[in-house]
Amino acid sequence: MLRSKHLVLALLLAAPIAAQSCSDLTVSGTGAPGTTLSFAVTGADANAPALLLVGQTTGTTTLNFGPLGTLELGLATPFIAIPLGMTDGNGDVSLDIDIPAAATIPQTALFGQALTASFSVGQGRPSFSTCTSDVEGFSVGSSS
Repeated sequence: MLRSKHLVLALLLAAPIAAQSCSDLTVSGTGAPGTTLSFAVTGADANAPALLLVGQTTGTTTLNFGPLGTLELGLATPFIAIPLGMTDGNGDVSLDIDIPAAATIPQTALFGQALTASFSVGQGRPSFSTCTSDVEGFSVGSSS
């Protein structure tokens, strides 16, 4: 039993990462205090965990996973990751974030990019793939 677990782990580590930009991120809402920001991802990997990456600057960040490959993002570091949840059978997921009415932060421009990851076994070889979305701008806070 222990050996089979090691074999599965070794196969996972040998599976290359196939990175592709394949989904669409839509952001709606003003981000003003007392409103809701809505993030919707469509066309991502089906039944896969999804993250929303949020940063202040667009650019290129390359994540190197050694023998598994690399993943290129459209955001410059630093950025944070917010769990969106699992995508449905169509590769769609959404998240609403309520901005507190008492928020006293100045209006801040931000950028978001969605990321999903899926694992599959085909032709006897496991594969790990990622799907990134386009980068969308939005703002949070009060302009006054």
